[in-house]
Amino acid sequence: MEKRILEKLEPQIVWRMFEDISRIPRESKKEEKIRAWVKAWADKHQISWEEDSIGNLLLSVAASKGYENYPGIILQGHLDMVAQKIPESSHDFDNDPIPIKIEDDYVTAEGTTLGADNGIGVAMALTAISDPDLNHGPIDVLLTVDEETGLTGAFGLEKIFFKYKYLLNLDSEKEGEITVSSAGGGDTKITISTKWENKPSLTGFRLSVGGLRGGHSGVDIHKPRLNAIKVLVEGLINLRQKVDYDFHISTINGGSAHNAIPRDAYCEFLVDNDEAVRQMFDEWGKQIESYRKDESNIKAEMYETSQNTCLTSTNSILTLLYEIPHGALTFSKIIPELVETSNNLALVKTLPDSVEIVTSTRSSIDSELNRIRSELVEIGERIAVEVTLGPLYPGWQPELDSPFLNLVKQEYNQVYGSEVQLKAIHAGLETGLFKGIDPELQLVSIGPEIKDVHSPQERVYIKSVDLIWRIVKGILTNLDQI
Repeated sequence: MEKRILEKLEPQIVWRMFEDISRIPRESKKEEKIRAWVKAWADKHQISWEEDSIGNLLLSVAASKGYENYPGIILQGHLDMVAQKIPESSHDFDNDPIPIKIEDDYVTAEGTTLGADNGIGVAMALTAISDPDLNHGPIDVLLTVDEETGLTGAFGLEKIFFKYKYLLNLDSEKEGEITVSSAGGGDTKITISTKWENKPSLTGFRLSVGGLRGGHSGVDIHKPRLNAIKVLVEGLINLRQKVDYDFHISTINGGSAHNAIPRDAYCEFLVDNDEAVRQMFDEWGKQIESYRKDESNIKAEMYETSQNTCLTSTNSILTLLYEIPHGALTFSKIIPELVETSNNLALVKTLPDSVEIVTSTRSSIDSELNRIRSELVEIGERIAVEVTLGPLYPGWQPELDSPFLNLVKQEYNQVYGSEVQLKAIHAGLETGLFKGIDPELQLVSIGPEIKDVHSPQERVYIKSVDLIWRIVKGILTNLDQI
């Protein structure tokens, strides 16, 4: 008999579905196993499904008896999850189930991301079309792929997947809020071509920074959370100044996803002054200690290595990583505390013949989004490196007079017991792309309370899942009121 960790949580049917999903590997761009599982699940429950060339799935069920005249609705979520783990974890995201556990009032995971973003939304959508006790009109469940690393599935959708004009996105992460607007954005990749050279007379060292909180590069970007790449570069520049530029990077790596604030980074390098390196590390350690107010688990380590080869592009690498902006850049003048424009220095990776840097820019203002991306191009051109602008995804503008939004507010208020807040978020949701595909869609996004998404501290508030599930049922049952 299979062991169920979440079997006593309410609503049991949703948690059971979530636990089933958590057993299937589904890292972004590696959704083959979860897609196969969903299709097999649909066949078992005699639910029709379609799959497009990208891998997006559309599951369809007819109306319950007596609900045939209800308008149809699309329940939507994404199949993939951000795969992050603590350095000590041996978890294999390609094969292992997520090690879920209950901790106080939350469901979380042991040393890895939980995948409640968006596994809990997918669980609710699949439960809605398989619960025999839930009466509803026609429902489509739209499950996209690769939302987390580029909205690939949403970019590739065709209008034929939108048979109904009401769409409930289940990818929000804040209880007591309805998301009605989101930011647009796009990634930028900077490629530094490089060569290798031998310097056997120099001494190798490895410097690392880790233990940072990380988080979502949109909703957490304004919080007092450090970027491990930026902290590492701070130490490297201090060192270079002490050794009078006789300093050469061998390899530098940091970050794990374009939409996550980097938690860990390291650099291997060569120098000809061992004492200067150790002196720098001792002095820099005092700076690291000053960061503990906001990053209590920060740690910096350094040790000697046997490395004797290095890259020829040290100055370009350090200049770029120093000059690329990171964090909240501007705030909305209309909505208090809403970040308007930001940039996340997300990744640096050493490859055989190059070093790649990836940044993720977001803004609710198109002109500001383009301005920051143009600045990144200018920085790259000044240093004579290759800059590639990724595709932009559009923002989603609020439609406060939407009849569908009014119904969702009504159902939310009734279950929640107080007035729900309408919110814009500084993050990219697929809803912006959906609206571009079908301008007639009426869109709303809700979801349970999920904290520290895109990090190994990710956790979902148990009672919030029950709250949102009751709201979803109320929306489906009363959709005829529109």
